[in-house]
Amino acid sequence: MEHSRREFIAKALYGVFALLGLGSLFAGLRVLAPSGKQDKELAWFPLADEEEVPRSGVKKAELVYAIAGKERKARVFIVSSPDRLTVLSAVCSHLGCLVNYRKESREFVCPCHGGKYDIAGKNIAGPPPIPLTAYPVEVRNGMVMVGVKV
Repeated sequence: MEHSRREFIAKALYGVFALLGLGSLFAGLRVLAPSGKQDKELAWFPLADEEEVPRSGVKKAELVYAIAGKERKARVFIVSSPDRLTVLSAVCSHLGCLVNYRKESREFVCPCHGGKYDIAGKNIAGPPPIPLTAYPVEVRNGMVMVGVKV
């Protein structure tokens, strides 16, 4: 049985398109499938001595922690009031710039694109799409501990 050149090229193109379709299908399934990253557990790391935290106000700090033996650092703000203690990430949710705290207006401001957050970390102006990340926080044995998913 002899095949024409036109039939051979048509079958080869069908084969190439079938392979491309299968590759796209597998890539799509991988993106849509739930990943194991959601099952991370919370590990607690020391941030500051409880006596170093102001009773009311904002203090800049650096969280140092290790994941899989690799040391990591994160800039954070400790926001305290007489009834609550919050630890907020200093990374803007827009493009990852580091925000600054303005004491006179009681807000966090991103110097890159003018994004603003209130004292609770909620976005109030500019391009940031979501609030600042709030870390879980506990006080244990006089030490402020911050929870990080590892």
